[in-house]
Amino acid sequence: MFHSKRIAAAVLPALALTTGAALAECPTSIADTTDSIYVTFNDFHVRYELLSDGTVMEEETNFDDGSGFRVNSLRGAYVLQSWSTQNGMIVPQTGEATTWAVGPVNLPVLSAGQSWSGSTVRLHDDGARAVETVTVATQAARQTMIGTCAFESWPMVVTTSPDDGTADYIDYLTYLPSLGIAIYHGGIQEGEPFTRDEPTSISTEPPLQGETGYLLDGAAPMPGNPTPAAPPGQPDPNK
Repeated sequence: MFHSKRIAAAVLPALALTTGAALAECPTSIADTTDSIYVTFNDFHVRYELLSDGTVMEEETNFDDGSGFRVNSLRGAYVLQSWSTQNGMIVPQTGEATTWAVGPVNLPVLSAGQSWSGSTVRLHDDGARAVETVTVATQAARQTMIGTCAFESWPMVVTTSPDDGTADYIDYLTYLPSLGIAIYHGGIQEGEPFTRDEPTSISTEPPLQGETGYLLDGAAPMPGNPTPAAPPGQPDPNK
């Protein structure tokens, strides 16, 4: 399924945050995605990076405990791999790899008002295997505000239908064609109530926390070390 492995943000009071948006202009192009874009929500932030192979690496980090996930997708929509993370490091035995029947090169380029379905096989690190039909549907273009930044956007719904007859899983996203990324608002099994996560800001700078303004997530390349890292410590103000 599309992003059903995402870890839900804890229901805790939001930390006092600044977003770095005042330090940088609104991202406007794919070039900004290459250098990393940060989208901040109340309880977590998501980093997007365009890789040299044309895929997008997306990493969510929760503010309260450093838990999160990482997703590698094609054109910001078609998931190829996903992992759970802790403090930016991959958690062992949490990976999933998705194979598309048509092959990556034949996945359609996204456009507004489009609907496309394809067959997938999803393999988990523990050996579990799922055969599914994934439908990607975009709506008509509209303008979206994220903080003070305006974008053309295409609302997107990704429906994952398991071949074993269990309930569909529905993911809700907003695709930003100028940046080549899809912002994830959450997902549910069909028939369940849905609470939508909305971003509060978008920037080329990582978010900052607290009065000292230390970085929650630096701009270094996303690590692949499968060993979870220790939680980062509060910086010493005397140094």
